[in-house]
This record gives sequence, structure tokens and C-alpha cells, in this order.
Amino acid sequence: MKRLAFAFCLVLILMPRSLAQHGTAPNDYYPPGYNGDTWSGEVTSTNDETRVITLTYTKGPRTETFSGVLQEGYKVKLKDGTLHELKPSEISNGTHLIVFYMQRTRKDGDKKIKYYEIFRLQVLK
Repeated sequence: MKRLAFAFCLVLILMPRSLAQHGTAPNDYYPPGYNGDTWSGEVTSTNDETRVITLTYTKGPRTETFSGVLQEGYKVKLKDGTLHELKPSEISNGTHLIVFYMQRTRKDGDKKIKYYEIFRLQVLK
């Protein structure tokens, strides 16, 4: 009975993380002003020129999409320990990611445009 209760509790703890597309970041060091916003989904498109990564989350008939701009100069550590600046196109369509992002604003002429800046990626296995 204890094993069944433990398994049920484990499912309840892990289920929201595996089903939710919008989430909250775990405790860690983050940039000042970060509110803990994350988004998980499958990569459906990338653009090196604009640095935009688009994720899609589908559950049953419901589909949601998130687009964010990968931070300029974003680097990943390779297996040999060296750092490599990541181009969005190096992320294959179909890859499952969690992105950590912050809302930003930039001026385009006299208009303010809001966008999401991705400052961290985590591949889901």
C-alpha cells in the first residue's frame, strides 16, 4: 500500500511538468528581473536572421504556439568542453525544449514592440 501511495504522489508531482506548456523555473541563479517564466514544446521553426525559435504544444485538440528571440551571443558547452555560439537553425525541428524567457520591449520608429527574449534552453528527453 505504501508503494502505491508513493507512486501516486510521484505521478502527481511529475504530471504538471510533463503536461504543462507554460511553467515556472526551478530555483537557480537567473538574470535580474526574471519572473520565472518557462515554456515547453516542440520546435516547429527557427530563423537565423531574426534569431526566432517557435515552439508548439499540442494536447488533444488544443494547440498553442510560443515564439521567442534567442539572446544574442547565446553559447552552449560542447562535449569537449568548448563553448559554441548557437544558431537557431542548429536546433532540429521536432526537438522538445523548455525555454526560459523574459518579456522585453524595443522601439521600432515611434512604436514599442514587445517580444520574448530566450536566455536559456533545456532539451527535454
